[in-house]
Amino acid sequence: MKPGIVAFAFGTPATIFSNRRLAEIATGWAKELEAPVYTQRDISLGGDVEFEYAEETFEPPPTLRMAREAVHWAVTRGIGELYVVAATPHRDRCLRDLRVAADEAGVEIGIFGCLPTPEEYVEDAWFCLDSADPSTRSARAWWRRERVVRLMPLSLYKRVAS
Repeated sequence: MKPGIVAFAFGTPATIFSNRRLAEIATGWAKELEAPVYTQRDISLGGDVEFEYAEETFEPPPTLRMAREAVHWAVTRGIGELYVVAATPHRDRCLRDLRVAADEAGVEIGIFGCLPTPEEYVEDAWFCLDSADPSTRSARAWWRRERVVRLMPLSLYKRVAS
């Protein structure tokens, strides 16, 4: 199966620590798997990695919308396996949303998490006070919003993300 990588930003802009770290992880996996990357504009990848930016019309774009675009990207490129690069607090929802997007599209794609080394990437290290996205500045702000999003019925969540 042809692999592809989906890298989800965690906050904005590309210069914050979390997004620079995600760019490094995505680059490493892209080279190891010899795979293209689908990502957001807040993940800056170098010229030695094949990548495509998501179309972003919201700041920040809903995770499910990004997942839907990533599945479409994978299908049009003949990619059968997606490897997810995401911040630790965001990873579970990214994986879930990609699975939902694949189900909605009626396609079978293997979806896997690219796990960074836990000791190096503890959850609290992902939050950046200089993020323009208030929900990614602190664990408290993140989980206040994330709890609501995760407890929301999937049918409502899909409507909100559309």
